[in-house]
Amino acid sequence: MLAAGCSSTAKPWRPEKLGVLGILGKQWQGRPIEPSATFADVAYGTDARHRLDFFQAPGEGPRPLYVFFHGGGFSVGDKWGLRSDVIRAFHARGISVASCNYRLAQSGPLPQPLHDGARAIQFLRSKASEWKIDPQRVAAGGHSAGGLMALWLATHDDLANPASDDPIARQSTRLTCAATSDAPTNLDATVVFGWFGVNNLKEYPSTKDCFAIQSLDELTHPRVIALARQCSPYYHVSADDAPVFLSHTRAKDPVTERTRPNSWVHHALFGLKLQEKMRAAGVECIVHYKHGPVPENYKDGVDFVAQKFGQK
Repeated sequence: MLAAGCSSTAKPWRPEKLGVLGILGKQWQGRPIEPSATFADVAYGTDARHRLDFFQAPGEGPRPLYVFFHGGGFSVGDKWGLRSDVIRAFHARGISVASCNYRLAQSGPLPQPLHDGARAIQFLRSKASEWKIDPQRVAAGGHSAGGLMALWLATHDDLANPASDDPIARQSTRLTCAATSDAPTNLDATVVFGWFGVNNLKEYPSTKDCFAIQSLDELTHPRVIALARQCSPYYHVSADDAPVFLSHTRAKDPVTERTRPNSWVHHALFGLKLQEKMRAAGVECIVHYKHGPVPENYKDGVDFVAQKFGQK
């Protein structure tokens, strides 16, 4: 194993299928042969997109749980994007898995999908007895936009409402840890442009839907900046946050105004900036990017989550 300061060609962890397979969903790629969902297309809310699949791990007693949110820029994607071999890897460590859909930006702007993610966590905790889930050991993760959702939950204050008439809403949204891939951590364009040292970046396709704007000029409007920060893990970091593992599958290449949106939005700088802030708060944040330092104590996101759960 290499020391933390050494670089390597070891590939960063990616739990979601590559490209179009993860986006098109089950109607194109078919159901995973192994494992099949213990409970499939379970509704965790009232919208047609409020659906999840649950893959129960073998073993006696309550099992810890990893909850996955798919990528797709909040505009496309499907819970079937989660790789079957990643589910099997979690099961080998005695960890159950849930993969979730959520409402996309076409049906409403941010923070709608983030609150869907919180609701999915609460719903799964409400199923603890029936589905053999340990409610004290719940982690989340995801790819790209789904990774942002998981990191937002890992850094955000608990959204439980103890006074609610809804028993699901009384459940906690806090996590034991999070493990993500290619997740942006800051949606405030006025700050991100400065991070990359540019005056502008090529438009990401779902930006206008995400912020309910007509022009990119509105990204500097106080309402949009406030919304961007409300939805960015970077601005919720505090000393009581869950530890996180961030994988970025691209190298830390220079960014210019001509860089493709799919490249800059998944850039390792998002992970490194969050790492700076979390370390300053005394919270563990592991970042692994292409050609970058290899984590000393963790093989990948599965190993990170398993160790935080105390699973061998």
